[in-house]
Amino acid sequence: MKLIKFKQENCTPCKMLDEMLKQNGIEVDEVANLTNPEKDEHLMMAGMHNIEKTPVLLLLDDNGVEIDRHKGVGATGVKRVLAKRGLI
Repeated sequence: MKLIKFKQENCTPCKMLDEMLKQNGIEVDEVANLTNPEKDEHLMMAGMHNIEKTPVLLLLDDNGVEIDRHKGVGATGVKRVLAKRGLI
């Protein structure tokens, strides 16, 4: 499984999610920064997974199929995704 965090640099909720994960010692497998135009693959990945707003935690299986996602910083949804990943 792979846990991906989609974020933008000047996004206050993204910073809140970063802090929440950091406080709980959680590291994601990949960070897709959607404000970095040099990283076209991040924008392509966001389009492929229909990411419209940030932050989003996306949990994919080994074949790249979506298992779960959480939009925003709500603790309940974040915990649900992390539990499915076995991180909490």
